[in-house]
Order: sequence, then structure tokens, then C-alpha cells
Amino acid sequence: MKGALSALLLVTTFISLTGTAGVNVSVTVSTTQAVSFIDDLFIGVTLDSHLLPASAHWGGLDFNSPKVQALAKGLSPCYLRIGGTGGDNLTFASTSHGTTDASHTFTGASWDVLNTFVQDVNWKLIFGLNALKRKEGNWDPTNAKELLQYNSVKGYQLAGLELGNEPDIFPQQYNITVSGSQMGMDFYSLKKLLRSTPGYETTPVIGPDLATVTGSEAFFAEFFTGGGDKAVDRITFHHYYTNGDTAQLSNFTDPKLMDTLVTNIQTALDVTRRTNPLTPVWLGETSSCYHGGARGISDRYVAGFLWLDKLGIAARMGLKVVLRQDFYVDNYPLIDDETFDPLPDYWLTVLYKRLVGGAVFSVEASVDNSTIRAYAHCTKPSISYGYVPGSVTMYFLLPTDNTISMTFPQFPGQPVDVFWLTPVGGLTSKTVALNNNPIKLVNNTLPELKPNRMETNTLTFPGKSFGFIVFPEADVAACSSQ
Repeated sequence: MKGALSALLLVTTFISLTGTAGVNVSVTVSTTQAVSFIDDLFIGVTLDSHLLPASAHWGGLDFNSPKVQALAKGLSPCYLRIGGTGGDNLTFASTSHGTTDASHTFTGASWDVLNTFVQDVNWKLIFGLNALKRKEGNWDPTNAKELLQYNSVKGYQLAGLELGNEPDIFPQQYNITVSGSQMGMDFYSLKKLLRSTPGYETTPVIGPDLATVTGSEAFFAEFFTGGGDKAVDRITFHHYYTNGDTAQLSNFTDPKLMDTLVTNIQTALDVTRRTNPLTPVWLGETSSCYHGGARGISDRYVAGFLWLDKLGIAARMGLKVVLRQDFYVDNYPLIDDETFDPLPDYWLTVLYKRLVGGAVFSVEASVDNSTIRAYAHCTKPSISYGYVPGSVTMYFLLPTDNTISMTFPQFPGQPVDVFWLTPVGGLTSKTVALNNNPIKLVNNTLPELKPNRMETNTLTFPGKSFGFIVFPEADVAACSSQ
């Protein structure tokens, strides 16, 4: 009776948030065979290269802050990619002595600060080298060698190296053109450099980090035929839905805009499969809107619709890593650039990392994906939640104003854990509630993020919301071996 009462209270509370009509939806997961797999490093984060020079002071980010460290550890294990447009203007110098351009030079001291932080919070560093250091038309590796030598002396680990950022738009960015085939040759030069440098023989080469694949298909294809096919260990491209300068609130819950990601990923896969069918493909830099995000929107609750849907689509279509732009700074960070407080997408990301396991399943719903967008995985085994292999985690986005009642005919009579996220004060709120309880740090410690255990096969949620549900007793064979 207690479980049924809690279910009734939850449903009543959620319905009170919206006065719109309800929609009944039946949801089924195709659990007989996984369509893809992800791992614990599926979600990573970025910091922009322009923060690296000493003159930038990391944009105010305090790596020693207990709050920053606690929030970073909450995402581990995690890739940290240092890249972006600023990286194509950077030069490494072991010391500041003799440095003439402090705004475009990063020193050993800055590299030490970064690597100490990465080690402290159990992140894995990916770094983008300057592709515009060129000599007679080819990439000049001289400065890269200096950085690698310094890195070796210090004993730091690198999870991967990139070369350049968005070379397909170099003409617009710098009035410089480097062809796709030339970038392929440059990447192969980087690969040969690493193979011949003790300690870096197996360091992954990651790229080419195109700004977009749609419209850059020829550049992308030429990159591989020019030598990139033998060089890259991870293939990357970037994705943003729209321009942050002109984005509207309605864009963030627009299913048609969400679906454009499918086309972008499919285009990338079509190109890469011709020469590199087995090489993992990543979203190497991605967020809601380019040009730094949409002010007052991209760091608020509503941004979670695009973020969670992107994670669902990327996992379902076989991408292996999604690197979120960014952890800090601009209008789309995971933590506030003044207070370091976690923003709504931070909590969404933490829940994803805690609940979502490796195997990805197809989902069928009795309404189209403009009303409900649904994704399913095996649940990540968890001592803290008591989840064992065989459990199933689903996550949902409800982009309309309609109240949605969901039933799950394949899991009759089973308990279900609900982790539902709603805004505290509207779609542009910086505060998010879990099952109607605002989420907060307490003494720089992440909360437990407990679910509501329900004993009903029908769950009702308000429109314009999203969240996760777990079937801990699903006993799905495809999830029992993970």
C-alpha cells in the first residue's frame, strides 16, 4: 500500500504542474539484442584552449577549489579535451623567459596545473596541437616535440592528441586553406612522430575535428584518402544545433531540430565506413548552440532536452564518445563561471553516468517521437543503488506541453525506480529538482540522488520534462553478463 500511495502522490504532484490534456503511451524495449555499446567514458567534457595561456588565468577557474574538485570527481572517469579555435594560435614554451606573446603562449607551469588537476580528479587528458605551425605547406612538428619532451620529463599521461580544430573552416577563421588531403598527410606525420617517440608509441591520434560533416563531405573523404585513414585511432567531428546568437527558447524543445543530429551522424558514418569501418567515431566537441551558446538558455534546465536527446541518439547510432562543450565558461557550461555551482546539465550528466550502462536497445512507443523521445540501455551495476546485472534503464524526453502517462507491458507488476528532473521556477531555471526535491551540493559533497521506488506499471509525468526510470528486476539476459 505504501508503494501505491507514493505512486499516487507522485502522479498527483506532476499533473498539478500542467493543465494540459494527457496522452497515454505504451512503451516496449527490444531487449533481445543490443544495437550498440558504450562504456564509462562515453561522456567527456572540454575546456577551451584560449584558457591555457597564463595571461588568461584559466578564465577564473580555480582548479584547487574543493567545490570544483568535487564536481569534477563526480563525473569521473571522464575525458577532458583541451581544444578549440584558440589552440590553432598556441605555442608551448617550457618557461616564460623570452616569451614575446603571452596571450598565445602556454608554459610548463600552466601545463603542470592542468595535469595535476586531471590526475587529482581521475580524468584523462586529450590535447589539441597547433595545426597552423606550418613549413613549406606541411605541418611543422617542432613545437609539438618540445611539449612531448616536457611531458615525458614530468611523467604525465596523455589519452590522445589532436591536430588542429575545425580545419574545414580554416578559410573563414584565418583566411588560410589547408586541403583535406593535406590534413590527412599532416595527421600521418603526427602518427609517425608518436610511433618514433619513446613513451608515445601507442598514444591515440584523434581527429580531424571537423566543424560539421554536412557540407564538408568532400573535405572529410579527402582527409582519409590523403593519409588520415592510416593515422587516426578515433574519428571526430563537431555538432551544434543552431546559432547561439539567434537561438530561441522554443528551439530547445523542437523535435525537428533534435532529428537533424541523426542526419549529421549518418553522413559521418557513411564517409568513414568507406576507409575506416572499424575506427571509433566520436562527437569531438558538441553542445546546443555554436558561438558560445544561447545566453540565458544554454545553461538552464531547458538545455537538457537537447543534451539528453543527443546522448540517446549518439549511443543508439554507435558513437563511442560525446565531448561536452564545455565544463566551464561561455553560455553552455556544466558549472557556473562565477560561483562554480553545478548547473542543470551537470546533474543530468551525473545521473546518466550513474545509471546508464553499456548495451543500447531499440525502443518502440505507441506515439511518434515528437510527443515522447525514448531511449534504453542496460542499467549500470551499482552498489549504492543496489542495481545488479539484468536491470534496464530508460530515459525519456517529453518535448510537448502534454501530460504523458506511460505503461510498460513487458514489465508487469515490477517495481520501477524514478529519477525525474523538473525545473525549479520554469524552463530557464538554473536549479533542477529530482522527484520534486531541488538538487544541491552540501559541504561540497554530491547528494545521493535517490530515486522514488514505484509499485505501478503506469507512470505519469508533466510535459516539458525529462528523466530516467530503472527496472531493477527486469532480468534481461542481454544485460546479465555485463
